Amino acid sequence: MVDTNSETPAGQIAAERASRVVDGPITFTVEYRRVVRAGVEVSGPTIRVVGTDDDHEYLRFDMFDRDAHYHYVSPSTGADQQAERVVVLDTVAEGDPVSWAISRLRRRLAPMLANAGGQRLVELLEEDTLGRAVDEVEVLCRAAGARAAPA
Repeated sequence: MVDTNSETPAGQIAAERASRVVDGPITFTVEYRRVVRAGVEVSGPTIRVVGTDDDHEYLRFDMFDRDAHYHYVSPSTGADQQAERVVVLDTVAEGDPVSWAISRLRRRLAPMLANAGGQRLVELLEEDTLGRAVDEVEVLCRAAGARAAPA
């Protein structure tokens, strides 16, 4: 199921357009983002992996044209604050960030989600519907990048 929404959750960078793909316990959000860091603009598609019931972002893949990276965002355990770990993607070794991220969603989502504190969600994933959802995410991600590419 694809749901297009232009709103961005509080505290996150505003997106021009966000599309959601719901697959049982998780929701993928695909958006195109432009961010200025140290005076340099970077841009590209972003995929967020969010718990459908708890609305917590467990994983985020920022497939920017420079400094592509991904995030593990563990939920808070009460007294402590949520823990976030950012991992920079070596695009020389790994190639195209979009292809890399889609491959991770197809082949490594369960262990990555568990690593981000989403073991409960992993237990509810269904292989058949997950594959179709990732297919939709890939189409949305590539379309977002194509729409933003200079003419």
